[in-house]
Amino acid sequence: MWGCNVPLMKWLTGSFDPVLLSTLRMLGASCALALFLLRRAPVKQITTRQWGHLLVCGFMMVYLNQIFFLGGIARSTATNGTLMSATNALFGSLLAWLFLRERLKGRRMLGIAIGMVGVSLVILMRPGADLRHGGVGDLMMLISTITFVAGGAMIQRLAVEIDAVTISLTIHVIGGLLLFVHLGAESVWSGQWPQGAGSPWLWVLALLSGAVVSGMGNLMWNRAIGIVGMARASVWTYWMPLFGVAVAVLFLGEPLTVWHVIGFVLVLWGTRLSGR
Repeated sequence: MWGCNVPLMKWLTGSFDPVLLSTLRMLGASCALALFLLRRAPVKQITTRQWGHLLVCGFMMVYLNQIFFLGGIARSTATNGTLMSATNALFGSLLAWLFLRERLKGRRMLGIAIGMVGVSLVILMRPGADLRHGGVGDLMMLISTITFVAGGAMIQRLAVEIDAVTISLTIHVIGGLLLFVHLGAESVWSGQWPQGAGSPWLWVLALLSGAVVSGMGNLMWNRAIGIVGMARASVWTYWMPLFGVAVAVLFLGEPLTVWHVIGFVLVLWGTRLSGR
């Protein structure tokens, strides 16, 4: 789901203001997660300390992440965006080492390096790859990755105390409200409502992308962090660009080359080494 997200968001930013698109997606994510929560037993009372952590996570993993990610991809290319997403594993392992005291074994570091090489080959060697439009957009997408991973470090601790559905819903509601306030402030400042798509199907697609990619994707991600830890879970984000390329090959008619096969093997090998 996350692998398909980058090309889809790049396409939708051509019809939506980035902040408006982010707000719609978080609305879809919150609705989907609320349905999951309604089917569960009553939620345990959240302490003041936990609320503080959830507020920080919502601010970093949703609000800042969406602002920088969609703002960056609107200024850059989908190629650059998938490359930036591949740094998730590197930052995840480093932050887990710095703040969570997770050990970085030589096997895991080797796996991270091999996986990064595989991802780079898939992205940089495919026909039509374009890295010329660097700059502000790429920097924004890199910051979005760092904010997401930094929030994930706090999620790992919260996941021991609070179930993943409650965590995911709470941070998406918090982040969605912050995005809505940002949207209103942006409208007042500019004197006009941000650009939205003319077709109602695009609005539905924006909501569904939030429900599936952000809602269900982040729910599974938060659950995974609680089970295996952020450093180990983040290694699997190397698969995101590979699935993105697969979607492009199947639905956009992009050619499949030998570099895709080599990159796939390296990512599989790197994930196996880093996951141990």
